Amino acid sequence: QDGISLVDEAAEVFCASNGEVKQNIVSKPNAIGYLSLGLVDDTVRALDVDSVQATSENILAGTYPVARPFLFVTKGEPAGEVKEFIDYVLSAEGQELVASENYIRVDQ
Repeated sequence: QDGISLVDEAAEVFCASNGEVKQNIVSKPNAIGYLSLGLVDDTVRALDVDSVQATSENILAGTYPVARPFLFVTKGEPAGEVKEFIDYVLSAEGQELVASENYIRVDQ
């Protein structure tokens, strides 16, 4: 097809973070990766799935089928600075910051 380049061999790269995934996508021609919507910008392109665009609205509506929740995992019940951080992220101010970075607020 026009505009599609084929590679001779497939390669798998395992990354430890979203940032590393994005760096690999940006730096390698023909790369594809699974990346949080909040990190999609003009250096990477989100793929449409079944002609549905990767947008917050489509994810919330359930029409974009590739989505995952963001989870905080703690050892035991959160306490101290860990609890303060989680409480901040879930606060109105924290959720404004979440939305400003193109992530989906928990109250949507």
